[in-house]
Formats: sequence, C-alpha cells, structure tokens
Amino acid sequence: MLSLKTETDVLRETADAIQQQRLALNLPQAELASRSGVPLGTLRRFEQTGQSSFLTVAKLVTTLGMSDQLLAGLKRPNETAPSIKAFIAANSGGSIRKRARRPSA
Repeated sequence: MLSLKTETDVLRETADAIQQQRLALNLPQAELASRSGVPLGTLRRFEQTGQSSFLTVAKLVTTLGMSDQLLAGLKRPNETAPSIKAFIAANSGGSIRKRARRPSA
C-alpha cells in the first residue's frame, strides 16, 4: 500500500503515540524508563526526536501494552475481492449459482 508519509513522519508519529500512551497511563518518564529498562536519557531523546533503536521502541511498546497494536499495524492487510462475483466464487468453492428463470408463458 502506498503512503505519502516520510521516514520522519513515521518516527514522529511513533514517538507521539508512545508518549500519549505514557501520559494516558499517568506514567512519568522516569517510571516508564525504570519499568522498561530503557535509560531515561534515551526515552527523553526518543520522545523529542523519534529517533531510537527498534529494541528501545519494542521495550517501550511492550511495557505500555501496545504490542498487539504495533504488530497488527505491520501485518499485510487481507486482500479484497475485485467484485462481488469474485468474492462469492472464492467463498463458495468456485461455483457461482445463478437463479433459475421462470418458464415463459
């Protein structure tokens, strides 16, 4: 899927989402740093710049209970059928039944 977001956008939005979750849980930075095993300076820099290692992000996301959200966002979306006929065919074993016509009088 095409996105117009840049790497900078992804970094910033990831940091913002993690910070918002931390604030929603009423966790000071020092508490999150302690619980996650991420140094406080690293957490502060991440929240300000969005830059950090993936391991740091994984530790923060896991500690904040956001793992399922992150992983769901990384999964490939389900393919959609190009038409209703294709959908029916895919879900009915390949056969599309047509309605019987009434005999003409």
